Amino acid sequence: MRRVLAIACFSLALASCATTIVETSPTTTVTPSTTTIPSGSTTELVAELQDRLDQLSIATFAQDKPKAKSILSDIEAVWLALEPKATSEGEQFVADLTRIIDLARTSVVRNRPAEADKAARFMQLLVDLSS
Repeated sequence: MRRVLAIACFSLALASCATTIVETSPTTTVTPSTTTIPSGSTTELVAELQDRLDQLSIATFAQDKPKAKSILSDIEAVWLALEPKATSEGEQFVADLTRIIDLARTSVVRNRPAEADKAARFMQLLVDLSS
């Protein structure tokens, strides 16, 4: 009798764990954003990147998250144009720029204003060393 009761309880417990999938249609429409990739010489793109990093530092310290996200999008676009051209400057230059871009991303994604400030300062050092 106990065995029958145990099996019945176990069966009920298993039945209550069933997964129900409910099909729903999406409630929002996602529109892909279009980004214009900047063009120019390596020097011009580095100057543009430096300007955007300074703006990002200001926006993150002001806790203006929407503006910081917009500026980060601009930084990503400049980096997309700059990365292939930067390879002519050497591996170390590309590695330094990659670290700077990673700091910029971290500053926005994790809400760390100090990371944006570091990115701007490191960019200034890189520009000073390159000239």
